[in-house]
Amino acid sequence: MFDTTRIPGTVESGPYSLPRTKEGFVRAVWPQRMELANARAMVLYNRIARFHAKSNRIYFKLRFGGEIHYRWTFLSELNIRSGDRVLEVSVGTGANLPILPAGAQLYGLDLSPAMLREAARHLKDWGMEAELIHGEAEHLPFRSDSFDCVYHIGGLRDFGDPSLALSEMVRVAKSGTKLLIADEVGRRSREQRPRISLAKQSDPSYPDVLRMLPPGMLDVCYEEVCKGHMYRLTFRKP
Repeated sequence: MFDTTRIPGTVESGPYSLPRTKEGFVRAVWPQRMELANARAMVLYNRIARFHAKSNRIYFKLRFGGEIHYRWTFLSELNIRSGDRVLEVSVGTGANLPILPAGAQLYGLDLSPAMLREAARHLKDWGMEAELIHGEAEHLPFRSDSFDCVYHIGGLRDFGDPSLALSEMVRVAKSGTKLLIADEVGRRSREQRPRISLAKQSDPSYPDVLRMLPPGMLDVCYEEVCKGHMYRLTFRKP
């Protein structure tokens, strides 16, 4: 299911042409060819990877009543069955993976190798398996129509090209797949509290993420959750 022609600077294609690190995750990005914004984000997340999981647990408990409650706010929207191929874009330290239903084939992509090392360590501690990939969301190294479930929680606006990343998530999802995108609500949106169902696309308060959606998506549902600090967007690929 890997397609290395999707990776900038690579022309070979095949399931065995991507190298693996000693921790076992696939390397599907060349740092020297990364978007500047992504390269900067990689450096930042590499620095905080060791403390990320612990700081998140504390933050989610104080702000949202607990980590499991916070994560389930989003993950409960997914329709995952045993045997499904599930892709999490920006998997981080892997904290969402043990909350997912059992029996799925899990894939997690992140642009920070330090985060992936933490995820690999956690998976070993949890007795779980997942294919971890070091790559960019704008250049997902997978064939089209590969996954039964695709989701991303947190950080879409920090990508070098959020629109392209969103299009890539749609591309690798199978027809009929339900996708989930979640991120922080912009400060202006929080202040204005628009009624999304009545807002026009030309309205400045209309959420940017809805403008990024490829045309023709089905069952589009945008909601502000977590006391208005996060949005939860779900839709289906035609």
